[in-house]
Amino acid sequence: MELQFKNVSGKDNVGDFTWIHQSGRQALIADMVSGSDVHKGLDLLSSWLTVNQTNEPFNAEQVIAGLHDLFQANNVQSTLGIITQQQACFELHFVGNIRLYRVEKHVEQIKEVGDEIHPLSVVGSEYSPDIQHTVLTPDHHAKFIVTSDGLDSSLMRSLALSSEILCGGQLHRKLLPAVCDQDWSALVFPMANAQSFVNHHWPYNPFVGPQEDRLHERRGLAEIATELFKQPMFEGFRIVSCPPILSENSSRLFDGLLVYPFGVIPLELKDHHGAITIDMGTNKRNSLLVENDLGRSYLSNPATKLRESLRRFGDLPQLKGLTPELKNAGLVIFTSHHAEVECVFDGQSTPAPFMHAGEVMVAKSTQLSELLFQFCRTRFGKKLKKRLTDSEINQLVKDLTTLPTQPVQGAITVGDYELELTPIQAESTDYFTVYNAHLFNEQVWAKCFDLDHLSAVHRQSELQSLGREALVLKRLSRVEGVQRYQDKELVDDKFYVFVEKAPTTTLAKWLQTQPAKEARLNVLIAIAETMKQIQSVGEPEIIHRAINLSNIRVGDDSNPILINFELCQQEMVATLPLNARRTFEQKYQAPEVNEPGQSLTFAADIFSFGLIILFSLTGELPFEQSVKELITKGRRPVFWKQLCQKLDISPTHTEFWQRILHVTPKYRPTIEQVLEVLKTWK
Repeated sequence: MELQFKNVSGKDNVGDFTWIHQSGRQALIADMVSGSDVHKGLDLLSSWLTVNQTNEPFNAEQVIAGLHDLFQANNVQSTLGIITQQQACFELHFVGNIRLYRVEKHVEQIKEVGDEIHPLSVVGSEYSPDIQHTVLTPDHHAKFIVTSDGLDSSLMRSLALSSEILCGGQLHRKLLPAVCDQDWSALVFPMANAQSFVNHHWPYNPFVGPQEDRLHERRGLAEIATELFKQPMFEGFRIVSCPPILSENSSRLFDGLLVYPFGVIPLELKDHHGAITIDMGTNKRNSLLVENDLGRSYLSNPATKLRESLRRFGDLPQLKGLTPELKNAGLVIFTSHHAEVECVFDGQSTPAPFMHAGEVMVAKSTQLSELLFQFCRTRFGKKLKKRLTDSEINQLVKDLTTLPTQPVQGAITVGDYELELTPIQAESTDYFTVYNAHLFNEQVWAKCFDLDHLSAVHRQSELQSLGREALVLKRLSRVEGVQRYQDKELVDDKFYVFVEKAPTTTLAKWLQTQPAKEARLNVLIAIAETMKQIQSVGEPEIIHRAINLSNIRVGDDSNPILINFELCQQEMVATLPLNARRTFEQKYQAPEVNEPGQSLTFAADIFSFGLIILFSLTGELPFEQSVKELITKGRRPVFWKQLCQKLDISPTHTEFWQRILHVTPKYRPTIEQVLEVLKTWK
C-alpha cells in the first residue's frame, strides 16, 4: 500500500466528512447540506463505505449513484468529491461546490471545479446528481488540495503554502487561517512522493535493503533514481547504503552509494534551499554559502568532505577489485526544488551541474542523469562501453550490503546500560526488538528500532518517528498506570528506547484466572482513569491507537499498566511505517484507525476500550471476524438488549453500548462518561 492522501478537518466538525480507502489510492470528501438531518447522513455514509469497501477502490460514478439513492430515501443531501489514483494521474468526480487547489510555490485555485458559492447540484436531491469529472496529472513539484466550502477560497489563495511546506505535516495548523466555518475538511494529495521510496513506474526497485518499508519523505532519492532510469547506459544500477569508512579518529558514512555500469560513486545529499554557492577549489570546511529566508550562513562544504573521504573510500575491502577510475569520483546532490546552485572554481562561477574540479561533481537531483552521462563520456570515451556487467554489479552490491560476522557476545554496553543480546521474543514485533537491560541493580527493557533509511538527509525525520514513544512517555511521566520512560540512545543504525520492565501478565492472561466481577471492574476503572489522565495532558493530543489485551498488563497487585506507546499518534510525529502498522491488533481497532492518512481523536481509544470492557465482562467480542459485522448487527435494537442481558446490566444501558461501539467517532462517549457508567456497575 502507498498512501496517496492525507486528510484534515475542523476540530468542531458537524457536517463534513472525509474517508480514505484501505488501499490508500482513493479518498472521499462530503459536506452534508445543513437543511437535512446531518447526523443521520453522516451515519449512513460512514456505514455504507465500511460495509461495501473491498481491496480495490470503488467505481466513483457507481458510488455517487448508490449514495444518491440511499440519501434520497432518507431525506439527506450532500455535496461529494471522490478522488481516485489511476496510474500516473488522479481522477476527481464531484457533485456540488467541492473546491480544488494546486500548490507548488503558492496556492492556485482551479476555478473549473466547484467555484459556485451555493451548490447547483447535490447527492440525494429529487434530481439526478450532475457529476463533474476532471483529470489531474501531478508532477514532482505540485500537490493538490480538495476542500469543502468551509475553507474560504480567497483566504486559501493567500496562504503562504508550498508543496514542500505541505510535506512538513501539521496540516491543520497550516489551513486554519483560511477557515470561514466550523464545518470544514480537506484532502491533500499526492502524498506518496513524501512518504514512499519506490515509484511503481520504475522498471525495478533500485534500492537494496528494507528502505521501501519506510514512509518518510524521500523525494530526493526518488528523483535521483527517476533520473538515472532515463539513461539506458545506466541500466542495472543500484543504490545501497555505505559501510563505515574508518579513519584514525572517526568513521564516515556517505548518504548512499551508486553502483552502476561505470563503477561505484558515493553520494552526498544536501537539502538546502535558496541561493547556494559552493567553493570547489578550497579545503576549508565551512565554505558553503547559503542565502535564503533564514538568513546568510556559511556551512560545512560537502565537496570538501567528499574529497577528503574518497581515498579511504577506494580502500574499502569490498572495492579492492576495481580499478581507480571506477571508484575515485563522488557526487554532491542538492535535492530541494528551490535551490539555485553556483559552483566557484578558479575564480569563475558556474551554475550546476558542474564536473570541472577533479573527482567531485555537483548537480541538482533533476540534473543528475545528464551530468553523469557527460562525465562517463569524458572519462571513458565518447563510444561508451559498460565497465561492469550485471553480475559484477550484483556481486558488488552483495559485498557492500553483507555485514561482517560479529563474534557472539552475551551482552553489550549501550550508554549507561548493560544490554543482554538475547531478544525477548514474546515482547518483540516486526517493528522493534525488546531486550533485557540493566542499570546498576535495576532491570529495564530496551526496545531496539533499526534505522533502515538510506539517506542521512532524512535521518532526523526517521528518528523523530521512531522516538515517538520516548517523547510521549516523557509527557506522561506524571500519569499513573503507564509504562515509565528511562532513557534513549542512538548507536550506529540502531535506536534504543529504555523503558520500565512491564509485568508479563497481559490482561488476557489475567482474565483467564477468572477474577470476580468486582475485580474486573476495578481494573477497567483503573484503565479508564489512566486514559482520562492521558487525555488531560494537553496539546498535541496523545492517541494510543493500539489499546488491546496485550498492551494492558496487570501486576501482582492487580493494578493495570498501559504499555507500548510506539504506535501512538500526536500531531508532531510522522506517519507510521508499514511494518509498524502490521503490529496493530486489528480486532480492537476503531474503524478509522485502519484508514490511511486519517487524523484520529480520543474517540479511537474509546472504541478500543469499549471492546476491552465487553471482553473483560463476557469473555467474547460482539463479532467473529471484524468490526464491519457490528454495523449490520447494530441496526437491530434487540442486539443491544441481548448484550445488556449477557452483561447482567439494566437495559437502560443499551444507548451506552450503541455509542461506545459506534462506527462514527463523534457519537462515542467521552472517557468521563465511560467512567461514570462503569462505576454504576460495581
